[in-house]
Amino acid sequence: MKMKNDADLFEPAKIASIRAFYETRDRWREIQNYRTLRPQVGHVKNIFYGDSITNAWPLGEFFPNHSLLNRGIGGDNVYGLYDRLNEDIFPYQPQKVFMMIGINGIEEDESGIVAHIQALAGMMKEKGIQVYLSSILPLRNPDNWNRFQYQDKIVSINSTLKEWSKDNAAGFLDYHSRIKDGTGQLAAECAQHDGTHVTFEAYRRMSEVVAPYLA
Repeated sequence: MKMKNDADLFEPAKIASIRAFYETRDRWREIQNYRTLRPQVGHVKNIFYGDSITNAWPLGEFFPNHSLLNRGIGGDNVYGLYDRLNEDIFPYQPQKVFMMIGINGIEEDESGIVAHIQALAGMMKEKGIQVYLSSILPLRNPDNWNRFQYQDKIVSINSTLKEWSKDNAAGFLDYHSRIKDGTGQLAAECAQHDGTHVTFEAYRRMSEVVAPYLA
């Protein structure tokens, strides 16, 4: 992948929109503060990169013996992850990045969602980072954002990314299959009331999936 071509996917108007959104988020201000600690932090082996589902994952509790950072921001999307690469990924020179993104913006064109995720992975790979793509999680009906209608689309995107990852990423983490029920929905014991966010039980199962791949 050529970074110039990849960067062309990320329209300036979408970048401006996500930057304006960040100004409304307490988590954004937290991460700005955490960036000031970079000189003390130095190199980090693992970074988890994504939206609110990553942000809420108590990674330090599940993986207390690993060098890692949580760089999830609620409401983030592929444009935000692109915009944050030079602040939240590259300066730490991580060995591995575990990226979970796609539910915010799921209404956009499927091929576009896939292309943006692939482009992000390619940009990090060019820096020598091992990138693990993560499945978009299932939803439970009703969900607060009326996105349950995209359940089949989520499955299709995950299938495409899983196949692409075989030759183009370090791996694909299938959280989706571990936290769904027999109907394909987010299992009741894994679902928050909003039908999108997940419970401790879901994070427990997800942690079992990712644990073997941590540096």
